Amino acid sequence: MDKNTHITFINPDESTFSYSQISTFKTCKEQYKIVYLDGHRKKDESIEAFMGKCVHGTLEWLYQKENMRRPYITFDKICKIYDNIWQDKWHNKIFIVDHNLLSNHFYAIGKRCLSNYYHKYGPIFDQKVYATELALNFNIEGKYQFRGVIDRLDQPEDGFWVIHDYKSGKRAMTQNMAKRDLQLAMYQIAVEQNYGPVKKISLTWHFLRNGVELTISHSSDEIQKFKNIISKNVKNIIKSSKNIENFYPKETVLCNWCYLWDECSAKFIPNPSKKAY
Repeated sequence: MDKNTHITFINPDESTFSYSQISTFKTCKEQYKIVYLDGHRKKDESIEAFMGKCVHGTLEWLYQKENMRRPYITFDKICKIYDNIWQDKWHNKIFIVDHNLLSNHFYAIGKRCLSNYYHKYGPIFDQKVYATELALNFNIEGKYQFRGVIDRLDQPEDGFWVIHDYKSGKRAMTQNMAKRDLQLAMYQIAVEQNYGPVKKISLTWHFLRNGVELTISHSSDEIQKFKNIISKNVKNIIKSSKNIENFYPKETVLCNWCYLWDECSAKFIPNPSKKAY
């Protein structure tokens, strides 16, 4: 390919960015190109990602208005909802990287995530939930448009918001890691722009597999630093998008979980992962 080959320039006035875009660009620029510039999307996903979606879907069901009006919800009912989502959403493009594990292993982990959550908050789920899977638009510097989806947003009282994020992975964050986390900082910016004036916003991570929770808050100065970081990332993406040669693959251990293996220019053998039949 010619060194001066160009692709469509990203116009910041016409494009909407997201945390996933920034994260993908930093992880692997070729993956970014395939997904966000070429528009190549696939149904393929890891069993870990599928399990996480089923857990998220179950917790979303839990906080539907009609369910929150119930006097209580049994764990058996939650398990039934989880089972239904697992069966309804299952497809033949799910893969497992660790050949020593089966899909039943991850199914059980999902149940454990829900059990940990239930024993902390059930059987009466009376949190002051404003919305679940809430999509919000916001901007940085008044020109870079963003969109994010919050797992759950609570409003304990006027002007006070709590952003919740569910994680079903192996590891929990430390306090320092949470203070540096870009994703929920972006969600805080979104809430401030859509629901101001805001008195206080706190960010809560639920590390479901570990049964651990972590809550932090950011000062206005800290949020401004995040805005500067976001702006810098967007400018880097826009600059890189002038030349296709900037989108080179970055090989790491994470490649084994990448559903774009067949499209990657650095891979010449079939993906060693197996289908999760």
